[in-house]
Amino acid sequence: MLEKLLHPTNRRVRILVGILLAGLFCIQCTQSVTGGGSKLEKSTTASAAAKIEKLAREDHVAFLEMCLDNYNKKYRDYTCTLIKQEVIRGTQKPEQWMNVKFRDKPFSVAMRWLDKTPKGALANNQVKKLYVPMGDRILYIEGKYDNKMVIRISNPLLRGLLGTQKRPPDGTDAMKNTLRPVSLFGFKRGIKSLLKVYQQAAKKGHLKQEFGGYVNVAGRDAIVLLRYLPPKENYPAKRTEICIDLETLVPIRIKGFDWDGQCTSRYVYKDVKFNVGLDETDFTPKANETADPK
Repeated sequence: MLEKLLHPTNRRVRILVGILLAGLFCIQCTQSVTGGGSKLEKSTTASAAAKIEKLAREDHVAFLEMCLDNYNKKYRDYTCTLIKQEVIRGTQKPEQWMNVKFRDKPFSVAMRWLDKTPKGALANNQVKKLYVPMGDRILYIEGKYDNKMVIRISNPLLRGLLGTQKRPPDGTDAMKNTLRPVSLFGFKRGIKSLLKVYQQAAKKGHLKQEFGGYVNVAGRDAIVLLRYLPPKENYPAKRTEICIDLETLVPIRIKGFDWDGQCTSRYVYKDVKFNVGLDETDFTPKANETADPK
């Protein structure tokens, strides 16, 4: 009987051997696919990093166009902390910190100024008193509130007397305190603004671009683009340093220097969180501790 079972022509043995071979084949295929996928992922990552550095060295316009395309495909909204300091009409304004909520459709921005740095935000772990402008809350929704900013006045007494104010984002009062109106805020419109200057300068033969290496900005690894422009055509800066986050491909720090070497603008984006699910309820006066405008 045993001899019969082990006979190579026995149908049951052939079936068992077939099942065993099929199982071994499946295991081998699984291992091959897993190993191949890992190698492909590493290869793709290395290839992407090489492409990024090549563009940073040779073609900033193509690099920023890639960043813009990546943004359009991946991101809908975000929150962050914005740190900015600017020179306006020859006067250096104090550093400002603000918490920001943003979504693309409709274009919506809510800003809340901080009066002191968050605990642990500074390298020495100390709390620093911060400058707060006359309005400590801003809400701007394109096409709403007569296309104006909704502003909460910082001073409680004045707030009680004057109520919530509405002001044009690019009006005289607003532009006394910023180089860029809130209607141009955001990574997408920021990248577009950078591209516009690059393209205009390149067309006129004014553009000089360089690779600035790698840096760490607020705990994020970034690659640096350096742009140099002559004192013509009212260019915004002689030298501009643009730090692009290597993971998200958005500008997380931008610094501009004038023709005397003075830093005239600095913008740093910390703790950026994308696609957090912001909706219209996050962009109401009540949600931003502001009374409805009259």
